[in-house]
Formats: sequence, structure tokens, C-alpha cells
Amino acid sequence: LTIDMSSDGIIGIGGFKTAHKGRLTLTLPQSSGLGSETLQNVVVKRPFHRVCPPGVPATSMDFRIGRFTLIDEMPKLFREANVLYWAKALLGLVYDFIDRAVASAHESPPFNIPRVRFVEAGLALSFFPGGGKPSSKTGTTRAAFLLEEVIDCGDEDRDFTKFIHNMDPNPLLDPEDYGYDFSLFLAFTQHVQYVKTGGLAFISDYQGNTGLLTDPQIMTDPSVSDGDDIFGEGNISKAVSEFEKRHTCNDFCRWPGFGL
Repeated sequence: LTIDMSSDGIIGIGGFKTAHKGRLTLTLPQSSGLGSETLQNVVVKRPFHRVCPPGVPATSMDFRIGRFTLIDEMPKLFREANVLYWAKALLGLVYDFIDRAVASAHESPPFNIPRVRFVEAGLALSFFPGGGKPSSKTGTTRAAFLLEEVIDCGDEDRDFTKFIHNMDPNPLLDPEDYGYDFSLFLAFTQHVQYVKTGGLAFISDYQGNTGLLTDPQIMTDPSVSDGDDIFGEGNISKAVSEFEKRHTCNDFCRWPGFGL
């Protein structure tokens, strides 16, 4: 794994993670997906915390990137990977629901069903060279990274967009904006997930483009995992308890074939 740490290699700096350009080559390549190509372009993400000058508020944009110790960094990255894993499962639940409903309906829905997925991803661990003992198979872990499939935003119609925020189960976009109709579909997926999980969970923070999504958040009821937060700092239980009050049904939700 090589990481471009130059200013040109920075893809973005979010609220919790930095993203850099990288290239991945596996000794034993996968048959498809992440790691299936030599020098495959990847996005390399790593959590950070803000280090502000003395007397400067923590919310200031005047900060430098601070890294966590490995013992604190690893749980954060495993949690990010876990969120992606469950987001894929919840989105798959929606498409299973859609496919069964459309197959059993008397007529086709009066709209197209977008087909979208979350990026392929994996964790990468960097090790120091092996220790002094000849029998040592590996060295000590020195850093960890979340690797993700690159989202191609080269076309104007595929700009990277945040469609739904984790504070509101309705589209962030206005009707005239790129991706508004797609964001309505994503709001519908939240409705399906909420219903099919018995009001326990749904995906939020939908962002990416109309083909690939990344950096989701899972909203869960406090009863999930006995109140322990397994999905990170963006998991807002209030979003679940107020979903029925705040969600606005759209044409996808109202189609009789779905029976929502």
C-alpha cells in the first residue's frame, strides 16, 4: 500500500477522517473488487482529531491534524468498517423487499428503481519489521487505515453529493438540484429499513453519487446492543424515535405495490 501524503494527494478532510489517494497491490490478488488489480487506485482514510492553538475554540477552522494512538485508532476504524458492513446489509434488505414486491404486483411501478451500492472496503494494518526473535512471523502494528473503492466523480452528473444528513430523514437537496429524485429514493429506503427492522434501525448520512455511496451512518434505537453504541459518534437515537414524525413519504413510499 502506498499513500500520497502530498497536498495533491488529499481527497478531503471530513469531521472525523482524512482521505488520501493511495494504490493497493495484494500479494495474492482477489478475483474481483478491492485488491483485484495491481496498483489499484484506492481511497485511504484515517481518523483524526483537531489540534487548535491555545485559546482558539475547538470549532475553529484554524487547526492542525492530530492522530490518535494506535490503541484508540483501531476501535474507531473497526467501527467504521462495521458501519459499512451493516449499511450494505440494510440496503440489500431494501432491494430484496423491492424485488419481491415488484414481482408480485399486478402492474409495474410508475418510476424507475435506482440501483446503487456502497463502496467495497477493507482494513489495512502496517507493521514494523519483525523483532529480534527469528521465529517472529510479524512485527508490531504501527498504523491502521480504512481502504475504500474510489468513487468516480469525473462526470458533471456524478458529483459527490450528500443526499441525506443524519439529523434529518428528508433530502438535503432542493427539487431543482442534481440528485433530488435519487435522494427521494434514499429517503424511501430509510422508510423500508425502519419498517422491516421494527423501528430499530435505518441508514443515514447518505453520500456519494447515484452509483456508489460511502461514509454512511446507522441510526439505531437505544435498545439495540443494550444501549452500547456500536455504530459511532454519528448514531443519534433521537433520529429513530422521531422518524415517523419527521419522515415525509414520497411517490416511492406511496406506491400501493410496496404496501408501506
